[in-house]
Amino acid sequence: MKLLVLSLCLTSLAHGAEITPLCPALMHPDAVHGVALSADGKWAATGCTDHKLRLWDTTTGALHGQPLEHDGGVYPIAFSPDSTMVVAGSEKGAKLWEVATGKLLATFPHPGFVYSLAFRPDGLAVLTSSHDGKADGTARLWDVRTGKPMCEPIENRQRFYAVAFSPDSKLAAVSGNGTVAHLLDASTGKSLGFDLKHEGSVRSLSFSPDSKKLLTGSLDHTARVWDVTTGQPITPPLKHTDQVRAAVFSPLGTSVLTGSRDKTARIWNATTGEPLTPPLVHPTEVRCVAFSPDGKLAATGCYGNTAHVWDAVTGKAIGAPIQHGALVRAIAFGPDSRVLLTGSFDKTARLWRIKH
Repeated sequence: MKLLVLSLCLTSLAHGAEITPLCPALMHPDAVHGVALSADGKWAATGCTDHKLRLWDTTTGALHGQPLEHDGGVYPIAFSPDSTMVVAGSEKGAKLWEVATGKLLATFPHPGFVYSLAFRPDGLAVLTSSHDGKADGTARLWDVRTGKPMCEPIENRQRFYAVAFSPDSKLAAVSGNGTVAHLLDASTGKSLGFDLKHEGSVRSLSFSPDSKKLLTGSLDHTARVWDVTTGQPITPPLKHTDQVRAAVFSPLGTSVLTGSRDKTARIWNATTGEPLTPPLVHPTEVRCVAFSPDGKLAATGCYGNTAHVWDAVTGKAIGAPIQHGALVRAIAFGPDSRVLLTGSFDKTARLWRIKH
């Protein structure tokens, strides 16, 4: 299996593809759990186990201001659509910061650890969700301008693992270990009245670009594409042989990418559920996945200390595997689709330039 990955990489290198560091590694005192790149491409954000959020200049790799203090390890991170604010989740809540100055703009309290969050695409609201106990969680919708909650807490007797907004800012989704994904009104936080059911915990959510479909990835070894107006599945189950830990829609909406503990990522037709490429084979389990904004590339991060870049049309590897010293926990593409940010438990984040 490792020989197959190496062979694919060498084939791509023969055609001039390469991945090179943009700057020295972004060093941290402990494991990096979350990363994000701003929509204007100027800023990288990293969340570390040392309770701090860090902002970096993507051109120089220099630290921007002082690390921003939180109440626990920093995991999920999201920039505002206009790149002026960044929100990060930690123990007992999330904090909203001004990027330019590092000023704390708002605190969004939770009973437990905020494991997932997202900015609404219109930039006016943030959705957060938490682990409050062994089987309890809370999701909340917050007004960015006032820092106040926009609805009552969403409580469904489950630890929430994922949240997402539709691109048109009308819908939201939350999911966790309760085996269902809940669709909500993104302005009021109210349930739309039907749930999308799996046989296992739902760990990832992604809306289609036209806001009409939702992709779910589950520990039941499947992903599914759903019609958000009816709550009915559009595709057959997209099957892996182990847990699906990450899943995302392509920017064009025609395909989806799933990553699994079965050591593969897979690209599927978003309407028929048919595979569009051979399986993207990895040396170990896949932890995180992403499409480039232009839809031409896919990236994956592994438990086995590597990240990989793939041609999203052919499934061929682009360049050699990206090496880290521990699990690659998070990845993000820049707006030009040729910059990739990787975050690892080896206490570094790294910025890469992709030539393809």
